[in-house]
Amino acid sequence: MPDRKEVSLERARELVRLLEGQMPDRMPAPPNTELGERFDRHLMEAQGRRDGRDIHTFPAHLRKWFDTLSEADVMKLERLMAVKSETVAWIDGKNDRELRNLDGAVDFITSSRTAAKVLIWIGGTAVAFVAGVTALAKNGIDLFSIVRGGR
Repeated sequence: MPDRKEVSLERARELVRLLEGQMPDRMPAPPNTELGERFDRHLMEAQGRRDGRDIHTFPAHLRKWFDTLSEADVMKLERLMAVKSETVAWIDGKNDRELRNLDGAVDFITSSRTAAKVLIWIGGTAVAFVAGVTALAKNGIDLFSIVRGGR
């Protein structure tokens, strides 16, 4: 079974389109002797499912995949599917090398923002220090002239 991290956004969207297209064809027809809730219970028992989730209409490989998804995984997939179509089209136009470089660019931008914040604090501290030294020097000179009796 593939690692869940390897499912791309486009693959997930393709899967949704495939499922939507096959739903009417995949609905099971009950045997003539079973109807309604009894049939649903029979299907879930045959698959070892008693939690009431209605995934018994999907093919076996999708049922297995759905069983492996946690709620956090579903939230991640929903976030991926909410990405703007322009962004998806832009990413789709990139090759593997460009996508690896894009990961590096994101890391660089993040570290650059952190460095900029540090430099802003260093610059602010330096300006405050120079202003403080200047003010103290001026007041020290004034205090010295008062002590000498000049003013």
